[in-house]
Amino acid sequence: MSKLSENTESINSQSSQTEFRFIDGRRFHNVKEVIYTLPNDDEESDRLRLQHFLIRYIWQSNFSAPIEHILSKPVSKILDVGCGAASWSFDMATTYPSTNIVGLDISPLQPTQIKPKNFTFVKANILEGLPFEDNTFDFVFQRYLVTGYPKEKWPYVINELVRVLKPGGFLELCEFSYLFDAGPADQLAKLMEERGVDWSAYEKLEEYAQNQVQLENIKKDAKQIYHGVKSNDIELCNATNNMTYLYKSLKPILIKTLNISDDEFDEFVKTSKNELFEFDTYFYIVRIYARKINNNINE
Repeated sequence: MSKLSENTESINSQSSQTEFRFIDGRRFHNVKEVIYTLPNDDEESDRLRLQHFLIRYIWQSNFSAPIEHILSKPVSKILDVGCGAASWSFDMATTYPSTNIVGLDISPLQPTQIKPKNFTFVKANILEGLPFEDNTFDFVFQRYLVTGYPKEKWPYVINELVRVLKPGGFLELCEFSYLFDAGPADQLAKLMEERGVDWSAYEKLEEYAQNQVQLENIKKDAKQIYHGVKSNDIELCNATNNMTYLYKSLKPILIKTLNISDDEFDEFVKTSKNELFEFDTYFYIVRIYARKINNNINE
């Protein structure tokens, strides 16, 4: 029996007493040695769903890799690493109903009432290794986990992603930079760096792929997203998602770290949001994809 078949839905079997911890009414994962700081409750799920559709609109697609031929196969398998609320997975599962989608995350956060039949959730921490055999998936997708991995773990993560990818399959990574031309009120970058976040990861994705001898045909694309006078309506919506909902999600952590009151936090967020427009702050979203070398000349 494969490792994949041994992993079944764990959403309903987890005990909230050990699975989660609660801070000021917000629910967080309870996994030690993990730097990811965002909540995993319903409110955060709503933010992640909005984020998914904003990203899809910005790119006008759910992926960049040339995988339509793979998705047309009824036995194809996709892995969504760090699936979160599973918005991307559900979107893909609905669009490609003959494809098997596996979403992996450290916490069960996915809705069960609207779960597509071709989606399976696996609870695991990739920093401890992926619980799948070599060459399991036709497409491995990972997005927005820059705040989930410490700098020194990135090469290990990429190794794991490539390991479980089938020869001839595609790996796709998508990450964002931190803010450029941010105002003086912004302190989030430094705080996250102190927790081990590598904000330059978006620049290193191509290099990480190039260091994998099993990958070929590496492609890269980037989008520059503005928050000020140069922004469009979608970018303004993205700014709202970042500043209003993201900061709200981080509030329990930031109040403790900055040692400020609720009123001081609200003023901090207001000032930071105003500075996005005042300084015409921007950031990058980068996608890279690559194909795993297939030595079978018949495919």
